[in-house]
Amino acid sequence: MAELTVDDLVVDYGPVRALDGVSMRVPSGSVVAVLGANGAGKTTLLRAVSGTLRFQRGRVARGEIAVAGTRVDGVPAAAVVRRGVTHVPEGRRVFARMTVEENLRAGGLGTPRRAAARARGRVRELFPVLAERAHQRAGLLSGGEQQMLAIGRALMAEPSVLLLDEPTLGLAPQMAARIAATIRAINEAGTSVLLVEQNVATALSLASYAYVLEVGSVALEGPAATLADSDEVRHRYLGIGEESPALESRAGLSRWTA
Repeated sequence: MAELTVDDLVVDYGPVRALDGVSMRVPSGSVVAVLGANGAGKTTLLRAVSGTLRFQRGRVARGEIAVAGTRVDGVPAAAVVRRGVTHVPEGRRVFARMTVEENLRAGGLGTPRRAAARARGRVRELFPVLAERAHQRAGLLSGGEQQMLAIGRALMAEPSVLLLDEPTLGLAPQMAARIAATIRAINEAGTSVLLVEQNVATALSLASYAYVLEVGSVALEGPAATLADSDEVRHRYLGIGEESPALESRAGLSRWTA
């Protein structure tokens, strides 16, 4: 059974349709990437899965979202976390006036004490700098350290599915590579990951499967290695170079039309 499934998802912001019939799956223990241009609906997809869509006045108009076979569409965000899904939004949204330790404690609210202690130990293994700066205000950390804290805070709930929205955005190459390595380690420890990432090379190196969104619909899907090896896919769907005909038959990928 897939760890996370999205079936025929339609999302509206008032009169604007942001997602139109999106279906995808994140098998247990996998990393799945979601690619596409700005405005394609990637962030909206993660908000819909995490139950935070309503905070941006969006709504699921149709479709189902399930974790390990249990539906979570229409469930409050806190309940989605309890069912094993945590979300790291774009922009390193830490609680700036709180200390590193207080941020982590906030991520573990509602988690049993023994599990929270286990998660804190895991976070410190992944990000030793957070242990070193436990009593420092989060707002005084560097951008990369804030991203570490945002991911660490999400891990405090011991999720089975981690949603990551642009985790390397705005980071120096060395720090971006470090964050990517950490995502790989988190996945290897058994957490499924749904990754939205503008850096195509990074996303496809981490993922086993990828979906390309185009104006709110799944335009293309296939094994990440196949996308990574296809210049034609990158040209047509990722805005690099010229469009080429007969793409799908040569690339061995699936194309959906809305």
